[in-house]
Amino acid sequence: MAGVGFRLTKMFHEGGVSTDLLAVAYSVIISSGPWIITTLSLWIILNLFKITNLYFNVAIVYSFVISIIFSGLFVMFESRRISDLIFLKKYKKILPEVLGMILYSSLLMILVIMIFFTFNKNEIWFELSFIYLSVSLLTLWLISVSSVSTDAVNWYILAYVIMAFFSIILSNFLGTEENPIGYILGYAFGVNIGTFVHYLITLIYFGEETNISFEWTKEINKYWQNIFIGFTYYLALWIDDFVTWNSKEFGEMPLNGFRFSYIYDSPMFLAYLTIIPTATMFILVLETRFYKKYKLFYNSLIEGYNYSEIEIRKNDMEKELNFDIILTVKAQMLFTFSLFILNELNLLPFVPEIFKSILRLGLIGAMLNSFYLMIMLLLLYFDFRNYALLLNIFVFVINFILSVFFIKKFGFYSLGASYSIAFALGVFLGYKILFTKIENLIQIEYYRQKLLVKKGFYIYYRDIKKLMEEK
Repeated sequence: MAGVGFRLTKMFHEGGVSTDLLAVAYSVIISSGPWIITTLSLWIILNLFKITNLYFNVAIVYSFVISIIFSGLFVMFESRRISDLIFLKKYKKILPEVLGMILYSSLLMILVIMIFFTFNKNEIWFELSFIYLSVSLLTLWLISVSSVSTDAVNWYILAYVIMAFFSIILSNFLGTEENPIGYILGYAFGVNIGTFVHYLITLIYFGEETNISFEWTKEINKYWQNIFIGFTYYLALWIDDFVTWNSKEFGEMPLNGFRFSYIYDSPMFLAYLTIIPTATMFILVLETRFYKKYKLFYNSLIEGYNYSEIEIRKNDMEKELNFDIILTVKAQMLFTFSLFILNELNLLPFVPEIFKSILRLGLIGAMLNSFYLMIMLLLLYFDFRNYALLLNIFVFVINFILSVFFIKKFGFYSLGASYSIAFALGVFLGYKILFTKIENLIQIEYYRQKLLVKKGFYIYYRDIKKLMEEK
């Protein structure tokens, strides 16, 4: 995202109100554009074209869920691997390795889905079309990571617009109530077209090698935490839904093996849409103001500045980070609590009275989830992968335990509470870990380095610090 940060910085330096507004709009498009475009396309399909076929609805929801969770196994690792290859200027390796990850993850997901259908039989045409749609979405999520890494952001967003357009047209053109497979495959074909555009972007910018490479597997031992960080985060995010879907009180099973909870899913989906301010501010502030301080600090380490200068830069970076986090939190809180008040006054459109109590907790939970995601990404900024992974596992366990407990003990009015509490605890713990680590960052980076010291000798950090201060 550094290239995006440079572009935003340039906009702000121009100093005009119009360019500042353009920078904000640009941040919204980058951070939330694909999400907004995909959601809008589905809304058009379901509401304007009135496609409410049961098979299509089930396929859409579950293919999105399963593809996102399986993408979590690779997306963090993929991002890190692409970053390393860009740093090493080995651009031609990127597309072959991404294709290798897509192949590996697709086969793994197909295997899991086939095991699921072994125990939950459905119409064979539905099973095959569901697998095809799920693989299509998984491929889209993974190829778009390499696409946005090219810094061709305009083309990246255009690829999603193209995907949305063809998904709407083809699903409506190919499907009928008597032929619901046409709805599913039509949407999948639209996804395939968008995926192909992302593929072309990556191909044009990173070289013309189109073979499949598994060289990335050699790096798994080095970055194994990244394999599980995305996966555990998505599980932590969805586990309360899974528990609610499978509860006797609120779950229903319209197709064999596929469970939903309409009363829970709809308000929680609306709540998820409200975290756009945090996503925008993360790009707008942290990728511009904070990144400058971050870069200055690490340059001082690389270039061998004396200790006092390194410490000054570290303190400047820490102050900037704290300021930017507070600014982001204020923006999100203002937006969330405005919606909270509108919900209490029954002024939100498309929100029936029955959704009100769930949306109330959902809005708070989504806000806390956005703060948590920001902190987790900052932990990864400083390469604290173990802590990010443990934090995800912690939030997952808390959300799971509280979801089961609250549904059994308190019922309807507790829906969404486990989600909010789990991410609240995650935010508090993550913030403490982040700034505790940053407080000792110079020492941590010192211990991370390979020291040119003869075997059998050692150097204490405190001794070096004392010597540097004396100088």
